[in-house]
Amino acid sequence: MEANQLLGSLELFGNRMFAVAEGNESELIKQCQGWAVSDLMAHIGRVYGAVASVIESESLERPTTPFPTPPENNQREWALDKFSVLLEVLSDSDPTTPVWTWGRDQDVRFFIRRMTHETLLHMRDAESINSEFIKVDGDVACDGIDEYIDGALQHSMNPNKEFLYPDGSIHLHRTDGEGEWLIKPSGNKIIVTREHAKGDVAVRGSALALLLYLWGRDPQGLEIFGEPDLAQAWGSLAP
Repeated sequence: MEANQLLGSLELFGNRMFAVAEGNESELIKQCQGWAVSDLMAHIGRVYGAVASVIESESLERPTTPFPTPPENNQREWALDKFSVLLEVLSDSDPTTPVWTWGRDQDVRFFIRRMTHETLLHMRDAESINSEFIKVDGDVACDGIDEYIDGALQHSMNPNKEFLYPDGSIHLHRTDGEGEWLIKPSGNKIIVTREHAKGDVAVRGSALALLLYLWGRDPQGLEIFGEPDLAQAWGSLAP
């Protein structure tokens, strides 16, 4: 997906997230146990601030500076300021510029993509407090599935040989457009193919529902064929 399209989605999702958060900072988030909206704002502000700092450093070395510390109050306003800075930094940067990341792709585009889908996920978390959800482009959500599988599932969550995947394959089937994935565990690695094939369990749903499922949320509209416990295991890997 083109960087400009992702940036447009990032701005849309972020603006929606902060709009929903306004005046609701003390509300509990159904999808994030133990978190209120203020905690979500503190988290996302730390992430935005850290990413902007990494890009501005133009360094390929892992940063040694800690994540920014959120204030005790007014977390939404603080995070919104970090978001505005991040948007400016990303918009002013060439996506192909080399920079350190925590993924395999070491360029600014990695962060454009990662921040778009991070914000999409947390926008839905915030929207869940009132159960009022905006429409999300299915192709953007589909890119989020690829980003999760190619990134977090194989890299960020699996930095060493002690990590083990669930004992059984999973087939993901998007129902609102093109998109199928077969994920087979192989020790501490996985084999991923984009094809219509039989897995030990199959999960069907819209691209957005599949994305939310993979990130440990509990979306509506999923169909599961096969062992429910295996489906739960694959949907419980994300931190």
